[in-house]
Amino acid sequence: MSEKDFNFDQQIIDDLSEITPPEEQIHSTNPWSKPIGFIIWGFILTTLHLNLIYLQYILPTIGVILIFLGFRSLRNENKYFTVLWIFSILKLLFQLADLVSISTPLNIMDYPELTIGTVMLVFQIAMFLIFQGALNETYKKANKAVKGAPLIWASLWTVAAFLIALSPLSSSWLVFIPMIICYILIVRSLLRIGAQLDDTGYVLTNAPVKISNRTLGWAYFLLALTTVITGSVFSNHLQIEPQEYYLPNITEERQYLLDMKFPAEALQYLSDEDVAMLSDAKNVEVFNKLLMFDPKRIEHRENFGGYTHISHTYEPGKKNIESTTVYLEMPENVVYVMQYFIWKGGRPFWQDGILISGENKAEDKQIISSGLFYRKKCTEYLADFPRLVCDKITRNTMFGLDTSMLIAGALSFPFGSEKQGGYVLYRYTVGTDSDIYSTHATLSYVHLSSPLHIPYTRTEDQILSGAYTFVDRLQQHYTSYDSLAIRERNR
Repeated sequence: MSEKDFNFDQQIIDDLSEITPPEEQIHSTNPWSKPIGFIIWGFILTTLHLNLIYLQYILPTIGVILIFLGFRSLRNENKYFTVLWIFSILKLLFQLADLVSISTPLNIMDYPELTIGTVMLVFQIAMFLIFQGALNETYKKANKAVKGAPLIWASLWTVAAFLIALSPLSSSWLVFIPMIICYILIVRSLLRIGAQLDDTGYVLTNAPVKISNRTLGWAYFLLALTTVITGSVFSNHLQIEPQEYYLPNITEERQYLLDMKFPAEALQYLSDEDVAMLSDAKNVEVFNKLLMFDPKRIEHRENFGGYTHISHTYEPGKKNIESTTVYLEMPENVVYVMQYFIWKGGRPFWQDGILISGENKAEDKQIISSGLFYRKKCTEYLADFPRLVCDKITRNTMFGLDTSMLIAGALSFPFGSEKQGGYVLYRYTVGTDSDIYSTHATLSYVHLSSPLHIPYTRTEDQILSGAYTFVDRLQQHYTSYDSLAIRERNR
């Protein structure tokens, strides 16, 4: 190349170096905005809790992904960013562990919550402080002064929020409103970090990657979703230990109860020992009701002059239970009650729950026997309830605290089974000195059609806490029984 050509090329280079690209083009090539934006939005999503349509689990999961992807790009910038990248991997693991916990019975176990909360607080504060150190190091390399310390303020806000949550002030609006205002101001400061770093003129060299951010992000999110689904399916399909069932022989005691109109389909599941206890029954009375879980609501209108009366009836859908309540009156005011049910369409595979109430103040109420039965591949099976207790339970009611003797339990049937049903036989003494009495019982049944219920809870606990309502008692069977002495008196 001649000297003349060389001088011409040099002049072109010098002239182009003085041309400033448009501002929007500078922003579009800002090397800091994207990873820093990922990190800040990740911190926001992991601290923002919205208890709505599972957002309290979805948003933190997206947040930890963004934090990881942001620090992944910056991990080779300085030693602080390297440490933060390792911390972001730990956050990914912590989030997976949390999802396992909330979707399995681990969620209802007792943990040292204060200790765990303190450890996680220290971990979060450490990330904020190391992040501030990483920014300080970046400004130092660029020979620029540090512009504020928003992550220090974020650390102080996090500590304050933790302490307030432990104090009586946690429900005070006078504290909540200032904390939200401070949170918004801190977030605004954090969101400006990317632009401030770009103004330093320090050029970021993104760390080389073999797998794209999009692929990693979707892979983790799908792993988290799979974790929740697997945990829910495994935890809400309760395991039972079945034994092959054989129809019992008709003994004298069984025939006596059959002659008293005890339902044969229910009696067949009682053992000979149970039947022997019931052989002194003075009277047997049976009540039936179809419980409907997907009923068809029929509206009826009747016109009376200028007034229209609207009423509703219900027709069975595809998910129903035939519920039978059997009362056995015994001497000395002892009453045996058998709650028997059998499915007439439906798939009771996901931790259904039952609650049996009535004579809740009877101190001697106890379960005599219980069982689940079903048919699979032309073979009949009988098994115990996975969970069933009769105990004193204290509940909050509109009249205050109430302590009652209640029977509560949960059940599931194996996949591929049919003719599913169950029974509970229990007894109590009616608290009166006379043989003139009335008693009652209610079977409440909750059917879960899906295993995806997070956080994991026991269905019977949900029933006791009032989480389920029984509209028009379509899933409840209420019955009452009058003793023989009352009937004789009223003749």
